[in-house]
Amino acid sequence: MSPSTPANDPPVATGEGSLLQRRLRAGAFWAAVLLPFCTLGLLASGLDTNSDYVVLAGLIAGNVLALFVGHDYGT
Repeated sequence: MSPSTPANDPPVATGEGSLLQRRLRAGAFWAAVLLPFCTLGLLASGLDTNSDYVVLAGLIAGNVLALFVGHDYGT
C-alpha cells in the first residue's frame, strides 16, 4: 500500500520556484526594460492634460513594481 498524502499539501517546487513564478519574474524583468521607453515617448509628446500626468505616474509606478518583481530574473 502506498501512503496517502493530505489534499491540502502544496506541490513540491524546485529550488528556482514554480514555472508560474519564473514566467512572472521574466515578464516583469522585460517590462522593466521596456517601460522606460514608453515613459520617454510620453514625455517627448508633451504632458498637456491631467490624464497625461496620471499615465506618467502609472508608468513610473509600474516600472518600480516590475523592477521589484523581476530583479532576480536570470540568476
